[in-house]
Amino acid sequence: MSGKGMNTLKLELEETRDQLAGTLDDIFATFNVRVQIRSHPVAAAAVFLAVLGGAAALVARGIARGR
Repeated sequence: MSGKGMNTLKLELEETRDQLAGTLDDIFATFNVRVQIRSHPVAAAAVFLAVLGGAAALVARGIARGR
């Protein structure tokens, strides 16, 4: 061993675990849709409107082809 006491090793392990937990929280928040909408409401609205516009265009195209 490198001369570190058991208490020091346990403390380092706890700090590493806390850092890992924080990193995982950040990663999961990045892919959480609710968090992204709350953090970026304008971008979320733009994406929603783009999807809605695309869906409307597909419906209009289907109706036009059906005639």
